[in-house]
Amino acid sequence: MGGILAAIKRGFGVATKSLGLVIVLFIFNLIFNLASIPLAVKPGMQPTARLTAGAVIFSIVFILISIFMQGGSLGLVRDYIKEGKMKLGGFASYGLKYYLRLFGLGLLIILIVGIVALMAALLIAGTAPLNNNVVTTIAVIIAIAIGVVVGLLYFIPLTLSPYVLICDEVGVIEAMKRSLRLVKNPFSRAFAVLLLFILLILISLGIGFVVGFLAGLVTAIVPPGLGQVLMGIATSAINGYLGVVMMASFMVFYLGLTGKEKTI
Repeated sequence: MGGILAAIKRGFGVATKSLGLVIVLFIFNLIFNLASIPLAVKPGMQPTARLTAGAVIFSIVFILISIFMQGGSLGLVRDYIKEGKMKLGGFASYGLKYYLRLFGLGLLIILIVGIVALMAALLIAGTAPLNNNVVTTIAVIIAIAIGVVVGLLYFIPLTLSPYVLICDEVGVIEAMKRSLRLVKNPFSRAFAVLLLFILLILISLGIGFVVGFLAGLVTAIVPPGLGQVLMGIATSAINGYLGVVMMASFMVFYLGLTGKEKTI
């Protein structure tokens, strides 16, 4: 537990001292937040085919650019944690350098998730024609159990894969292998990774709630259009800062497990 709290503390320290990177992520989030406003469906209205297509294209573009932003951010965070400094000018080069590997890593993990989800869906669907509630309930329980087991054995251990990829300069498959070996030996580390993730989410929700509440008070007294812009600014600022906190916390935690970071 002490190592987890130390990682989170260090993560906030890195974010606070890396405001240049926070600003870059803030600008990125703000651009997409503002650009998404026209795509939002107004209350009481049904989304049109054109609006839906626009939203899908927008989401794909956002994901593709996010991978570049992730590579650049992780590279700079690694530099700061290991060397005590970062050069913001290296953001683009890191983003390009790690783009294909992070893209491939994401595809493989999504593929694994898809296969597991398909197996669970087929299991449940196979019992539906029987019209037996008991059998269907058992099938659902088994499907959930499969999801939990696979999550503990693979999904959670693979959480550190991007950090292995960046810190150790390895390929996609090797990053996944090293992440699995590190987290599963001993297996208790899987629960430590899960706890770190949960704590970071809870902290993010707490900060987001406070900022969102304050922003909501302001937006309530301004025109709706301006209110959306102000909320977008507040959300982008929080996401930019907490994004660095989360990346730094996980990277410090990973380096601590490998004996390369003294804070754990």
